[in-house]
Amino acid sequence: MYPPGHFALGYFSGKIISRFTGEEINIPIIWFISILPDIDILLPFLKHRGPTHSIIIAALLSLPFLLKYRKGYSYFAALASHSLIGDYFTAYGCQLLWPITLIWFKAEPPFLINGNFELIIEVSLFALMFIIILLKHRRKNTIFRQ
Repeated sequence: MYPPGHFALGYFSGKIISRFTGEEINIPIIWFISILPDIDILLPFLKHRGPTHSIIIAALLSLPFLLKYRKGYSYFAALASHSLIGDYFTAYGCQLLWPITLIWFKAEPPFLINGNFELIIEVSLFALMFIIILLKHRRKNTIFRQ
């Protein structure tokens, strides 16, 4: 999945969880966190979609913050959406349970999304997210705080 798809998935995941928790979300932070697992692209010693895409690592890194401040669940949802939704349904998959196992997890056909269909879904989700943000904030003078 490409950044626009991850941005949209992170935004929608964070918004859904924020409805239950009452947390306000910061859109730029949600976007940053939603692509954070792809830091492995910049680190030549890590395989893309490997350890940085592990939901176990994400939970371990997030747990102290969640327990101490009792908030941030929306941001964790944005982070988890990257691997659990975004990359799991691609043809490549990801190492969801690293370091427990080195197995690469991915959806089975017909749920794999790749090629032009993946691009159409990502652009559509990003456009929908963008329209929702603009409509929600058209009367307000803020776009980045909800």
